[in-house]
Amino acid sequence: MTQSTPEPTPTVTEHDFTVRENRPGKVLAVHLNYPSRIAQRGRSPQAPGYFLKAGTSIARSGDTIERPAGTELLAYEGEIALIIGRTARRVSPEEGWSHVSGITAANDWGLYDLRHADKGSNVKNKSGDGYTPLGPAVISAAGLDPAALRVRTWVNGEIVQDDTTQGLVFPFGQLVADLSQLMTLEEGDVILTGTPAGSSVARPGDVVEVEVDAPTAPGAPTTGRLVTTVVESEHAMAPFGAQPTVDDVQREEAWGSREA
Repeated sequence: MTQSTPEPTPTVTEHDFTVRENRPGKVLAVHLNYPSRIAQRGRSPQAPGYFLKAGTSIARSGDTIERPAGTELLAYEGEIALIIGRTARRVSPEEGWSHVSGITAANDWGLYDLRHADKGSNVKNKSGDGYTPLGPAVISAAGLDPAALRVRTWVNGEIVQDDTTQGLVFPFGQLVADLSQLMTLEEGDVILTGTPAGSSVARPGDVVEVEVDAPTAPGAPTTGRLVTTVVESEHAMAPFGAQPTVDDVQREEAWGSREA
């Protein structure tokens, strides 16, 4: 009788992505991936769509995020971030997950008041300083089932997002493979994998926390809670750039639903 080899217990390590030598070369984000979010949006993507976020948008747990004066729709999005561990170029979906070294919690903040400015590229509404908090810890990918992860978000202690990666429209291996067809993914690059339903608007004074864990993996490893506090900035948008523009469509998408 042969003995089965036990699955390795994923390790959890602290990591500060804001240190220059730790800062990812690329931060790539997926527009829609969770069925719960897709149902809210009323759009069914046939293939993943992406946007880039600036490396300077990265923040650590405990940092603040500023809502510019004169704006109203600063929205949180709790997400799972993949960290590339080795170079990926033209890999297959079956190979994609093997190029991931770890996962961590992310909050893909966006300012819907400026969503109109860049026609889907999200440069201004998604790349502000502090708009991509990551951490606080990284769970190693070894021994993890990418379809058995969980992401949760709390606002002022109340849970507002709670979903798993089972049934994602675009599995993590596919995301790595798809991106690698045209660009080289390098060690340290980060992929934000989409947010589930429950993303909504935060106001100054709100404390938003995101946690990613693997509840069925050995040891039930967790990233710990990624904490961000919203503050009101004293600075408005400069008059020589795009100005905040809000209508009921943007309000509905930022809040998550017309009822909200």
